[in-house]
Amino acid sequence: MNTAEKILTIGGLLTLGYGSLLGFPMTAMRMKEGHPPTPRYLTVAHVGAVMQGAILLGLVWAARMSELSSWWETTAAILLVASGVFIAIKDTANWLTGVNDEFADKTWTGPFGFAGAVTLMAGLVILAVGVFAAL
Repeated sequence: MNTAEKILTIGGLLTLGYGSLLGFPMTAMRMKEGHPPTPRYLTVAHVGAVMQGAILLGLVWAARMSELSSWWETTAAILLVASGVFIAIKDTANWLTGVNDEFADKTWTGPFGFAGAVTLMAGLVILAVGVFAAL
């Protein structure tokens, strides 16, 4: 297993674990008298992290197929894991600060979302080049 594969695997497991941990406050809130609705950004943070973790684990196969140098593959893996971290920070902060709509509320978390989008696209483009070169 090369470095990129290790980064994607560890990042995927940690992200999946974080998303799973966010299920506990969701459950605690739903068990309260009257079953209050789960805050929107708690749900977004939970589902997003679980999905991102699964995606990172799936991208291990793409890293195995890639024909790029180890340096490029590792860079792509770091960018992809960083994307998940940025987005998890944004969604968790939005939940903890009671944001209802991050765009309408003009929250301070916007730069984290932007960083998450940019690092995701950069990592995917790099990895895609390596995979398409292998085909």
